[in-house]
Amino acid sequence: MQLFETMKLDNGTVNRLNYHIKRMRSACENLDIKFQQQTFEDIIKEVRSTYHYGTFRLKVLVDEQGQMEHVVADLPSKSYFTARLVQLKWPTNKDQVIYKTTHRDHLAHDHSTDLILLYDASGKLLEFDIGNVMIKEDDQYYTPEYNGDFLKGCMREELIEEGKLIERDYSIDVFKDKLIRGEIEVFLINSLREVAEVRFYL
Repeated sequence: MQLFETMKLDNGTVNRLNYHIKRMRSACENLDIKFQQQTFEDIIKEVRSTYHYGTFRLKVLVDEQGQMEHVVADLPSKSYFTARLVQLKWPTNKDQVIYKTTHRDHLAHDHSTDLILLYDASGKLLEFDIGNVMIKEDDQYYTPEYNGDFLKGCMREELIEEGKLIERDYSIDVFKDKLIRGEIEVFLINSLREVAEVRFYL
């Protein structure tokens, strides 16, 4: 098992870097993994000096012994994502849901759509398989309240702290009804794509 952070490297800049460091440090502490912040920062420094121009996907991983590695890949542009609703099948280990680990079987799908939007047994909307959900309704932006039931993304945290995003739960029935009526717009938010339009297949 490895913990990891996925970041956007844009012309040598890593946005929300402090959020990513904080999240990985916290996850390592909770899972009893040694977090070497200086090593993390050295990786960022090396990558910044190598990739001056262009937009890339930067992934930094840490294993259970605290050893770090990183991968840089091109980030293709995408104007929107498609999605469908899927009920979350809770893994035996809850850590796999609330931390960003390489054990991601609960997020697996057949990719008939780009994304899946997960909901729990009670019908509460949770998150996308690769990020949080943001819902625009009446010129306000909402995201589900966190109750230890999904991964808190760095983009989500930043928008909440800036007062641009409000926590509010949606049930799957209300969500579908409002979507069909055209009363809401839905977006994927994560640190890599930042804010992206989502089109649903219900």
